[in-house]
Amino acid sequence: MTKNFSLILSLFFVLSPFNPAFSQSNSVEKNTLQVNGKGQIVVEPDLANLTMSVETTNPNASDAVRENADKINKVLEALKSQVGKEGKISTSSYRLVPVYTYDENTKKSVLTGYRVSNSIDIETKNLREIGTLIDTASQAGANRIESLSFDTDKRDEYRRQALVKAVQDAKETAETVANAAGVSILKIIQIKPSSDIPVPIYKEFATSARVSAAPPPTQIEPGELTVKASVNIVYEIQ
Repeated sequence: MTKNFSLILSLFFVLSPFNPAFSQSNSVEKNTLQVNGKGQIVVEPDLANLTMSVETTNPNASDAVRENADKINKVLEALKSQVGKEGKISTSSYRLVPVYTYDENTKKSVLTGYRVSNSIDIETKNLREIGTLIDTASQAGANRIESLSFDTDKRDEYRRQALVKAVQDAKETAETVANAAGVSILKIIQIKPSSDIPVPIYKEFATSARVSAAPPPTQIEPGELTVKASVNIVYEIQ
């Protein structure tokens, strides 16, 4: 009875998947092919973001605030009709700061007045009228352009299109390598996609530059946006 029990235990150990020899003989290492793919699309912007300011200076703080309020209200009224229903206008910053002038005689800084700066952000899809919008704002009282950039509100759509191209590129690369090496592609084992966030196109505007209210009209060209994506794919081959 003891011999039979020992024989059963021996057979169980030999055939068991817990036996290291059994595990090694049944584990099959897969042959793989790893490739990268890239895709990109170039699109026209459909969104413009403009930041401009009204800056006023006056010896009296309350007068500087009042003067600034009058000008910014005129600017807002002038812009509302141009940005359209889909456009947005919002205040981005407001500052009231003292202005000092250095006196060479006394070697001291003397308070000479107060400066008020009121900045507004403008978002519009009316890209063809950006130059006109800047001219209208400057004529109404805006005297600083802080920034101008062009973007798109279809980022997800363009990202997916770029990913499709990246996968196609990776697939073609894998097929080329496999054919050259004389192997066959069986299936995808792993896939890792990634995409870049489209960087807005920024137009150069000196922060301290004054906006001219005189002709000629301002000409603005939006340019193009590049949306990029990449993918890493691991194939099983034989």
